[in-house]
Amino acid sequence: MTNLNVTLSRRGLFKTIPIAAAVPSAASMFITGAAKAQEAEETGFTICDNCNQMPMCGIKFQKQGNTIVSVGNWKEHQQKLLCNKALATLQRLYNPNRLLYPMKRTNPKGSDDPGFVRCSWEEALGMIAANLKEIREKYGPESVLFFCGDPKEPRPAVMRLARHFGSWHYATESSVACRKGSMLAEELTFGVEYSGGGCGPKTKSYLVIATNGAWSKPHGWLNGVRAAKKRGVKIVVVDVRRTKTAELADVHLQPRQGTDAALAAGVCRVLFEEGLYNKEFCDKWVHGVEEYRNYCKQFTPEKTEELTGVPANLVVEAAHIYAQGPGSFALTSQSLSHSTNGVNNTRAWLCVPVILGYVDIPGGALFGVGPEGYICHDNGLTKEFVDYKWFQSHKKDRLDKDFVPVWNYTQVQFNPNKLPEWVKEGKLKAFCGFGFNVMIWPQPDVYAEAIKNMDFAFATDYFYRDISHKNLDLILPAAMNYERYAPFATFGNKVAVRKPVKPLGEAKEDWWIAFQIGALVADPKDFFDGDPVKACDSVLQKWGTTYAEAQKNLPNMTVVKAQKQEPLKYEKGLLRHDGQPGFETPSGKIELVSEITKKFNLGTYPEYQQPMQPTAQYPLKVINGTRAPYITHSKVRSDSPYSLEIEPMSTIDINPKDAAARGIKEGDKIVLKNQNGECHGKARVSIIVPPGLVGMQYGWRGNQNSQVLIPRTFDKLSGYAPYFETCVEITKEA
Repeated sequence: MTNLNVTLSRRGLFKTIPIAAAVPSAASMFITGAAKAQEAEETGFTICDNCNQMPMCGIKFQKQGNTIVSVGNWKEHQQKLLCNKALATLQRLYNPNRLLYPMKRTNPKGSDDPGFVRCSWEEALGMIAANLKEIREKYGPESVLFFCGDPKEPRPAVMRLARHFGSWHYATESSVACRKGSMLAEELTFGVEYSGGGCGPKTKSYLVIATNGAWSKPHGWLNGVRAAKKRGVKIVVVDVRRTKTAELADVHLQPRQGTDAALAAGVCRVLFEEGLYNKEFCDKWVHGVEEYRNYCKQFTPEKTEELTGVPANLVVEAAHIYAQGPGSFALTSQSLSHSTNGVNNTRAWLCVPVILGYVDIPGGALFGVGPEGYICHDNGLTKEFVDYKWFQSHKKDRLDKDFVPVWNYTQVQFNPNKLPEWVKEGKLKAFCGFGFNVMIWPQPDVYAEAIKNMDFAFATDYFYRDISHKNLDLILPAAMNYERYAPFATFGNKVAVRKPVKPLGEAKEDWWIAFQIGALVADPKDFFDGDPVKACDSVLQKWGTTYAEAQKNLPNMTVVKAQKQEPLKYEKGLLRHDGQPGFETPSGKIELVSEITKKFNLGTYPEYQQPMQPTAQYPLKVINGTRAPYITHSKVRSDSPYSLEIEPMSTIDINPKDAAARGIKEGDKIVLKNQNGECHGKARVSIIVPPGLVGMQYGWRGNQNSQVLIPRTFDKLSGYAPYFETCVEITKEA
């Protein structure tokens, strides 16, 4: 999927894009611009936003005038290998269906035809400001929900807008259903984000927990694991599927979906009972060891096999192999947390490297470092830029405090998964969406109806998307990654800035849009004269550089002031705000027993909870949200026809035994049904899934929309829906 020397040029760009000759469009503007004059080629630089990894991969492109004519690898960038998702961004940029002008509705909400017509930016921004100020005066600023979907790039600007408007109800796709569920587990355990890492030269064992980096991180992750295996690193992979990563494992543990807390407890029991754990480390740095150890005693290898389906001998073997450290680990970004007991499933696996003492050691995974205040998961922002302290001070006022009290206590992002209820109760009156996609939610029609019933709603986007946009009051055209200055990307002590082209039509950067709105509804001095580069400089100057200086360094990345990467940070007071040794948790130690969950009477250690069980009517469990190397769930389908050619319809993995029992063959059109709804797709008969399990991506539209299958049943800690646990039946389409 990666190729160091690959480039995509305009020669084959439009093979799959229908161009209407009589209609001015992004594609026709591209062709006209390229044909006007054979100007000298110039080099530009940008960052790919076509998958959910952050920071993202670098793109080097060639342009003539304002027209990009080819894209390729930016070899000096930290992540320089482009997959076909990145190459498809050029086709997306010049797609003739791009949204290029502000559009306002002219027909009542609920109409079959919204009647969107072009309007000016002045009119659009005026409408937004007038409505938001009126709603703020009537109901308070907290009645407005600010939401960032995908791409994640607008987050810093929109969070700043929410803060200065006065609303603590700022949410993202991550607070709906992405990585923050796993992050919550990490923070409850370590006090900070800590999802593991790769294999260093001193690594002897590697635990890969429910992640398939071969597909989700195609820029060299798999090659790193292969190299580690070649030099003798022992690899344990925990995954219900037989992935490319799992095929490299010395031991592959395949638990029944949703039983990870039991399997991890079984592995820990072996380590405890055989004296393989690091008692000295646990005594000094870990809270709740004996309580969790006593809990694990019931998970004998035989009992663990009964609960999880993993053979008892493999439970023991995995524990023995991983104990031959120093060991590193890689934690899933999301899949473990997408179930009814997801956060505890994730916490349980984190206990394994903890009791072995594989925490921030040479040969293990190190805690991430970066410039002062930098927050990786929010894509380049700093705590000061968005005023984390203000959001933290208003957690007690947020609507999610009773729905998910642990989430509310620990997270600055609002959890919006009870949106329909809060709209019905009149507590949320307006919606400000940036890159908004209603299909991230289970039962998406319920959320679309809630947004329709708000007093005012708008969104920015690259394209018009019917289910998300049809009941908005305004849709604003967002500039794409080739047309943006903000945000820059940060990798340790290096930053990568962009050298973009001008936006097509009247598209504008999301940062510019957020700042323009901010200047109209709050104090203009807080929004950098509407200039995204000035906003970036407010951060970069504190790190010892400016955007202009970093541009001069291109193609090289720019070194900035940052914390030095070193092991054993907890011994040196580098993980706590007060500079004391230990961890940023209530106990000051790594917490196997969480004092935060205990505070809210939501358990202590990561207990096993029986997952949803298949029934005679719905005997198959579905994983809704698997990754593929060529597309990222709901990101692009018709936007980039090149990607759509690879997979033209929803493809559902089904085990050969399950397929044969239902008379299903490779390529057959099939129907998935349960008590919540049904969706259609095409069968891929494959051993990648075991019997009883099916795998699919979400984000397909029409009758292929798998989100209709997912119930609005939520994890008590994260508020996430069971995307990876729902049960269905599959039949061949009539």
